[in-house]
Amino acid sequence: MIARKTGAGSFASLRLAWRWSGLLLGLLLAASAPAAETSEPAPLAAKSLLLAVARAGDRLVAVGDRGHVLLSADQGRSWTQSPVPTRAMLTGVAFPDEQHGWAVGHDGVILATTDGGQTWKRQDAGKDLETVFLDVHFPDATHGFAVGAYGRFMVTKDGGRTWTAARPSEDEVHYNRITQGADGSLYLAGEGGLLLVSRDGGTAWSKADVPYDGSLFGALPLDKNRLIVYGLRGHILRSEDQGASWTDESNQLQVLIMGAVRLATGRIVLAGQGGNFFVSLDRGVTFDHRKPADFGTSVSAVIDAGDGTLLTVGEAGAVRVSLP
Repeated sequence: MIARKTGAGSFASLRLAWRWSGLLLGLLLAASAPAAETSEPAPLAAKSLLLAVARAGDRLVAVGDRGHVLLSADQGRSWTQSPVPTRAMLTGVAFPDEQHGWAVGHDGVILATTDGGQTWKRQDAGKDLETVFLDVHFPDATHGFAVGAYGRFMVTKDGGRTWTAARPSEDEVHYNRITQGADGSLYLAGEGGLLLVSRDGGTAWSKADVPYDGSLFGALPLDKNRLIVYGLRGHILRSEDQGASWTDESNQLQVLIMGAVRLATGRIVLAGQGGNFFVSLDRGVTFDHRKPADFGTSVSAVIDAGDGTLLTVGEAGAVRVSLP
């Protein structure tokens, strides 16, 4: 299990640490930066550890270590850094539209922007050093969710001005990622094979009977009925009936899978540990393993760059990748 904070230290481990290992190795303890600190300009920030990426209109926004927030207007070829009022590790980012965005991370940090990521303000109280948020999702600029370790689940209905704690599950588990399907259904993936589903915008949640008890790190809704979930040891599970039944599409390469995207071309790409990719050309029925010769670092998230190229973020920062 992950160790909790002791003494004057605070959670400061990487979300990737437990993802890459295939086991929850534990949160490392380190001194936390004061809440009022501002991120420092870093010329090599785009090559440092990044954990999440989102699209804000034509712009890409990536977040990661030391409060780094990076913007790209050219499909990830170049990046500029935005100053933010924290040096805590940022683990999730979401933009429901071109201007409004949120980022979350360690020390209970919740950041918000109204200008496409150029400037950010804190929406948390700055005193919750034990909370580790792992992901954030906003269906629109008013309603949103911040989820994280030990069952942390926060809801806002006013654009983040106020946040309320909720309990979608009785289990105190780590919620790794929250995603939304085209029909508005929400999917919350977590440890212990947990997949929670909401059909009413996040008010009520039900547990899907996923035939795997290891950690799940995300769900990729494909259409109204079809869904793919992925996680530890190369596990890929597909449902054709909104999670009522499942087909195991897991591969023999037992690497941790951390990110997924459906490209504009229709290809489905899963990515994860060691720079390994899994590509489906048949809507998730089968997957082929791909490993670019010049790319071998672990990936935390992947997005369609918009020009036929993948944009990955992970231990090597933001990297554009072309798969054959």
